[in-house]
Amino acid sequence: NYVTDTTVIITMSLVLYFILSKREYISPSRYQSLVELSIDHWKSVVSENLGNDQEIYSYYLWFLFLFLFGVNLLGFMIYIFPVTTHICITFGLAFSLWFCVLIIALKNFKMNTLSMFLPSGSPLGMSPLLVIIEIVSNISRPVALGMRLAANLTAGHILVTILGDFGIKLVFISSALPGLISVIIIFLMVLLEIGVLVIQAYVFCLLLMIYLKDSLYLH
Repeated sequence: NYVTDTTVIITMSLVLYFILSKREYISPSRYQSLVELSIDHWKSVVSENLGNDQEIYSYYLWFLFLFLFGVNLLGFMIYIFPVTTHICITFGLAFSLWFCVLIIALKNFKMNTLSMFLPSGSPLGMSPLLVIIEIVSNISRPVALGMRLAANLTAGHILVTILGDFGIKLVFISSALPGLISVIIIFLMVLLEIGVLVIQAYVFCLLLMIYLKDSLYLH
């Protein structure tokens, strides 16, 4: 049977939750402190960009960030399908989130949502052209989100795979020093790629928050 990334993430999350919550602490544990610190960070980011009255969206963005990071990290495991390296899946995720943002704008402003496609103060003669440009720009948002995520992760996976294959061959055909150097390089590249996984998940959520701001305030 084929095991999807979502199944693995849910299973690992439940196991980790039961392990970490098995004991009761008088003071917060390191795990709880880390979770609270990350939530507080997203609350501050949302408050600075969306306003203090939109704090509810910080929890959605925080969960989305953890989900994307978990899926990205599973791409390093053997026999796990790295879904975020395939444009069809990342585009589907980006399109569904973009559509939800559009629904929020329609719910809040109804037909006034169309005003976001015409910049304020624009010349009347250039209005048709500007409307077309704004519509194309808005529709391209999920494409940019999906392609950015898939392209960066695919490039990182390919680089790690090439260096790993070359490093393993160098270990077996060379002396100890070149083999040790290759192992160190592979280790550093893996750490760098993990950093890229975090950055890409974070950037994805930040861009989604910017698009959400346009829907909340019609900028």
